[in-house]
Amino acid sequence: MASSGSGSPPHVAGELFKMMTGIKMTHVPYRGDVPAITDLLAGQVQVYFGTLPASIEYIKGGNLRPLAVTSATRLRALPDVPTIGEFLPGYEATIWNGLNAPRKTPAEIVEKLNRAVNAALADSNLKARIAELGATPLPGSPADYAKLVADETEKWGKVVKMSGATPG
Repeated sequence: MASSGSGSPPHVAGELFKMMTGIKMTHVPYRGDVPAITDLLAGQVQVYFGTLPASIEYIKGGNLRPLAVTSATRLRALPDVPTIGEFLPGYEATIWNGLNAPRKTPAEIVEKLNRAVNAALADSNLKARIAELGATPLPGSPADYAKLVADETEKWGKVVKMSGATPG
């Protein structure tokens, strides 16, 4: 099971899959997506948990066959590819990004930044580009983001502890 590195989001996504299925796979950490994809294409590894932006051109070009996506819903970029959750209920592993500021940033500045980010994410051109890369914008409030961080920290903390995954 190739990933872009020990302790990376794709690595722990694979560990979650192993935990939920009981399947035994040896983790092969790489120094990024490109070397992992190279060895997958060469047949050196049999499966790759990776990021869609790194692999989508190989998929579109017919060089990689996606088995499933790790998101909760099918992706607009690959509508015919099932989610892992369709055959393994409860599985979801997504990579998300957020905008952060120092803890003592004044509330009015945080709110101004939040409004600007939400406005940008509502732009149809940006939404289309994000979808092409296989991602989904998640507009919301600072409280929504804080809850996401707390929930994800709890979920992935359990996976890391159970799997013994460590950063590379």
